[in-house]
Amino acid sequence: MRIAFAALLLALAACQRAAETATGCDLSHQQEFTFTDAEAPDTILAQSIGPSCDKAIGLLVVRTAEGYPVWSWSAPLSHRFGEVFEAEEREHMQSFLEAWVRPEIATTSAAPGWETLSPGQTTLNQLTYEDVRARNLPMLCHFSGTARQTCVFWEPAAGGAGQLLERDVEGTE
Repeated sequence: MRIAFAALLLALAACQRAAETATGCDLSHQQEFTFTDAEAPDTILAQSIGPSCDKAIGLLVVRTAEGYPVWSWSAPLSHRFGEVFEAEEREHMQSFLEAWVRPEIATTSAAPGWETLSPGQTTLNQLTYEDVRARNLPMLCHFSGTARQTCVFWEPAAGGAGQLLERDVEGTE
């Protein structure tokens, strides 16, 4: 009898979790793009995870063609993008995720010169920053807040991406 009661409680808990997920804001969008290797497409995945869209965490993951993760970023979306998501706006969140997986792709030579950086804009020291910039490595810039981007570079020798800088961007959502 106790086993049957325990099984019933577990089944009810599982149903409750399934119902919460169905009404929550667990959404995702993925697409292929070129970042680490021009011959083999990478993937970028954007997810929202939360009980409602106004309480969601955002996760962005870049993987190589072989599936190895090379960069990830996450944060509470309301803290970084403001109160733009209503609790039940799953369609708005899905549109956001579809736009979020379209990063800017350039090379590190397009990054601003050291002398123009503001304090705290990069965590690299001057010598490393200027070396990465001069090497003209692939650079990906994704939104990490309202009118804010995080830019990372692909370091083939290390097989991973490193954060180059954060920058303000104007005229974009």
